[in-house]
Parts: sequence; C-alpha cells; structure tokens
Amino acid sequence: MRSVDFLGDQRELRVAALADLEAVGGKNYRAPQYEEASDSTGCVRVAVDQKGAVRDVHFRSDWRADLRPQALGPALLEAHKNANSAMMNSLALASLAEEERNAADGDDEPQEPRPLPEAPEPDIAEIWRMLSDVEDVMYRADKLSRETAADRVRTISSPIGHFQGTCEGRALTRITAELTLVDQADNEQLRSAALELFRRAEELTGRENL
Repeated sequence: MRSVDFLGDQRELRVAALADLEAVGGKNYRAPQYEEASDSTGCVRVAVDQKGAVRDVHFRSDWRADLRPQALGPALLEAHKNANSAMMNSLALASLAEEERNAADGDDEPQEPRPLPEAPEPDIAEIWRMLSDVEDVMYRADKLSRETAADRVRTISSPIGHFQGTCEGRALTRITAELTLVDQADNEQLRSAALELFRRAEELTGRENL
C-alpha cells in the first residue's frame, strides 16, 4: 500500500492557504458580501452572496459573438458554479484570517490535554453486535437513497420558458435554453429569466446554497 504523509499534506496546504491569505490582506481579511464570476468565455457573469443565493446575473451585450444560443444555458450554470466556488474560497480564507487574529491575541494558547476517562473494553459479542448495527444502518440508508433517487430529480423553468433547469437532490445540475426564445430576447429579458430560474431552484431545493 502506498504511504501517504497526511500530516505533511496538511502542513503544505496550510502554508499555501496562508500565502493566499497574505495576498488578500492577511489576518485583517474579511469575506466580501458578494462574489461574482463568469463562464470561460466571459459572456455570462453571476453574483452570489455568502449563503450562495444568486443576487445578480449579467449577459455581455455581444454574447452571441462567442456563444451559440444552445450554449447559453451551460455557460450560465458554469458562471454560477464559479461564483459559488469563489465565495467558498473567500469564506475559507476569512475563517483562516479569524484563526490568525485569535492566535495573535493569545486566544489559542495551547492547554494541557485532559486525560480521557477509562472505558471498559467490550467483549467479542458486543463488538459483533455493534458491527451488525452499523451494517444495518448503512443498508437502510443505502436502500432509502436508491428508493428516493428518482424523486430527487426535479425540473424547473423560468416564467416564459427561456431557461429550464434540473435539480438533483439539493443542487442545480443542468441549465438549458429554449433556442427561439433566447435568440429573440434582449439582455434584460435574459437577466430576469435567469434570476427567476435561480430563485425557483433555491426554493425547490429548500436552501439558498446550491
């Protein structure tokens, strides 16, 4: 079996994270209220708040120069995912900055670990019972997951039908565009349709962060 230095990996990740934190202001860094990101073409931009809820959508005025109408839905989803990733990164850096502030204030001084209470060693019968209980729980959870998988896939649409979306579980996983409507719409109509699609997705999945 290949040996993995988990502690080494963690140290390297922390060093890299601290370098990223220093680039954005060090321990004084605070996460922004909104993060905005685009798709790979720069034609579509989506802004999300700290809970992952979509706050604005922007379509470049000449998006048709770089995107075909059928590619607009995937581009919208890509921009949405990129914005959420950017926000998650900002929140992670803000959490690290808070740790650094607490450490600088002396709030994280090491303390003597408390001794753990001694517990009686279980006999072999109890060990088998515990393993059986765990296996039963895992089986029932897997069965429930398989039985409800179909119910977790749901479709949504913007009011007039410019965009359609697919929600799986608690995530928006697919966006498609109705070609004729999208091709004839102006950018403000597209913006309103996209915002409404995201709002419906957030309501359907029961949470803001998709």
